Amino acid sequence: MLIKVLAKFFYVVILFLTHGMLLAAEFEMPADDLAKGREIYNYRCYYCHGYSGDAQTLAARFLNPKPRDFSRSSLISLTKEKMVAIVTHGKNNTAMTGFTKFLSTDDILLVVDFIRQEFMQNKLENTRYHTEENGWPEHHKYRAAFPFATGEIALDVKQDSLTKAQRMGLSLYLSSCITCHDNSRVNDAGAIWQTQSISFPRNNYSFTDFDGYTGASTYQKHDTFSLLNSASAEVKLGEQLFRDNCAFCHAMDGSGQNWIGSFLDNKPQNLQDKQFMQYLDRKILKVMIQKGKVNTSMPAWQSVLSEQEIDAIISYINVAFYQIEP
Repeated sequence: MLIKVLAKFFYVVILFLTHGMLLAAEFEMPADDLAKGREIYNYRCYYCHGYSGDAQTLAARFLNPKPRDFSRSSLISLTKEKMVAIVTHGKNNTAMTGFTKFLSTDDILLVVDFIRQEFMQNKLENTRYHTEENGWPEHHKYRAAFPFATGEIALDVKQDSLTKAQRMGLSLYLSSCITCHDNSRVNDAGAIWQTQSISFPRNNYSFTDFDGYTGASTYQKHDTFSLLNSASAEVKLGEQLFRDNCAFCHAMDGSGQNWIGSFLDNKPQNLQDKQFMQYLDRKILKVMIQKGKVNTSMPAWQSVLSEQEIDAIISYINVAFYQIEP
């Protein structure tokens, strides 16, 4: 009896492993298709899922649930059919939207096959952001800052323990790299290291027009704000929640005209826009925040924020940006 049970067990194991090898062997895209799939991914998908499919992105820090890490996903459990359905229709209660407005059926198949071959099967790096094509020639000259950007050296390390080159690297990181690479490591995560949504690039690295005043970019003015000193406790709570959760896309001034907003095909809603806001009341806006908006980048927040917190955000919008109907 025991022999029969063991024989059946090993048969199932061998069948499973064989199926996995056959499944993996199916993935060998023609070079032209692979290049097309890569182009689509690098334009449409990298922002949340990362250039290497590992979801190590700034956007991922603000999303709950996090974008999928394809480098840790199984070809067997995450089937091609399931991936095509998600890219086509989106996934409920996540920031993953359907892409039928932007991609054809063939494009969706190409990008899904690319992800499965490049990240899930071959575990490859794909490409890097800091390339000459992206406006970063000779990126290696910033290498002194790399240990601080990657978290190899903590930002609050004692200065006298660093070499001269490391001190220069820390200074370079804090002056040039931290705008995007702001998820580095600290030994003491005290109040001084509290995070804040800042989405404008320093020193005009986005190749936008200078604003002639700050030396950053035309987007910076939308990421500034004035504290509401005379507001109620609920509005002050909403102000903090908006800055921590909503400003990343909608900008600090609620206009949606910040750097991150410029990357999205469906632009974040301008909360100062009378033509849009005049048709909203608190109930409609609350449902939008709770459930998200289909076929946009607006995710559902009902599993992240409590009802009281959403009410506080709406009260803040009402005071700061546009007076909403009761």
